[in-house]
Amino acid sequence: MASIVQRGGSHSVVYYTKENGIRKQKWESFRTEKNALHRKYMVEQYQQVKKELAHRPQTVGQLIQEYVWLYGRAKWSLSMYESSQGLIRNYINPYFGSVRLDELTPRLVSRLYMEFQQEPRYCGPYHKYEGQSVSTSTLKSVHKLLHSAFEQAVLWEYVGRNPFHKAVLPKTKATPSVFLSPEQIQLLLHYCSVSWLRLAIELSFVCTLRRGELLALTWDDINWEQNSLQISKTLCRVSKDAMLMLEGRDVLHVFPTEAHSKTVLVLKSPKTESSNRIVYLPPSLKCSLLEWQNEQKKSAIGELPRLIFAYEDNWPLQSGVLTKHFQGLLTKCNLPKVTFHSLRHSSITYKLVLTGGDIKAVQGDSGHSQADMITEIYGHILDANRRKTTERFEEEFYQNCGTISCNRT
Repeated sequence: MASIVQRGGSHSVVYYTKENGIRKQKWESFRTEKNALHRKYMVEQYQQVKKELAHRPQTVGQLIQEYVWLYGRAKWSLSMYESSQGLIRNYINPYFGSVRLDELTPRLVSRLYMEFQQEPRYCGPYHKYEGQSVSTSTLKSVHKLLHSAFEQAVLWEYVGRNPFHKAVLPKTKATPSVFLSPEQIQLLLHYCSVSWLRLAIELSFVCTLRRGELLALTWDDINWEQNSLQISKTLCRVSKDAMLMLEGRDVLHVFPTEAHSKTVLVLKSPKTESSNRIVYLPPSLKCSLLEWQNEQKKSAIGELPRLIFAYEDNWPLQSGVLTKHFQGLLTKCNLPKVTFHSLRHSSITYKLVLTGGDIKAVQGDSGHSQADMITEIYGHILDANRRKTTERFEEEFYQNCGTISCNRT
């Protein structure tokens, strides 16, 4: 600790330091008390950091714990915090937690990854170990988290380099996504007898919505004059521990819950700025919304947000109920068992075709943070548009090419 001693018109900061192993007292004088107080604060912060460095983490598990406390709490969203804690609890700590930091090299990491992918997954004291090995996607998520943690470890001078920087990961083959065609979605809408489910399918497909974004919509999000919809929040269930750790960051509204419950239902801000967007409503969809609003006016509103998808007491409709009804409708229509989220994929595909591959226009509706996320997933649609462009090029430019070809021969 440092102290301030006033001598005449000056203020001195007094503290102890070590030089060549010898403890010495140092005096630093300042003209104003304000400058002295600032220097005292900086000295004490430096002493605290040195004290912490003396107790630096020795294992991956200890580093991860500090990483979550110093980095995760400051940077992560609620969903990111919960998913990261799941990876740490189920994969990183059981397999990597006891490995010493000074033992890790890029070569050892590559070997550990190969063994890790073949390890049966631990499922708790009752189920012991699953026979199925860890998936490649899970391994990539684990790698991303460990790489980030060791980037911070380098900055904190715990290690000299990041051993995960160029670790070799198994290659994966992209499996084609299964989603419904516009004709199949029209079939769903035709045979759907549940008003709210029909509107949910229509909104998700037309406006390219994520499930949480759909369920978080309120009537105030609609601009009836401009025929537009503001996407600015998402509905999700999070643990109370995450809420406490992140001090409710990005949470817009918390729905009442029982005291013994470990989770809570919230409306929160989207995870990226691009997810906060405006989409435009076709006249037919606007009519569907007006019809549902008139039907909802018979319901009690209460103190909760005026959600578009809610029960009579205005309690939010949750994702499990939506999934159950959607799967039942698929069975009724004898259609493939796709997820509700696949409607978003169907929407992006259809809009790429409609716009002739206008990625920026589709990105504006989808809320993807980067355009290349669309090109990577929907490249086959863009290739189809390129073939059509080639055909049009032939028709428009080479319509008189017969003479040119003859002259060349």
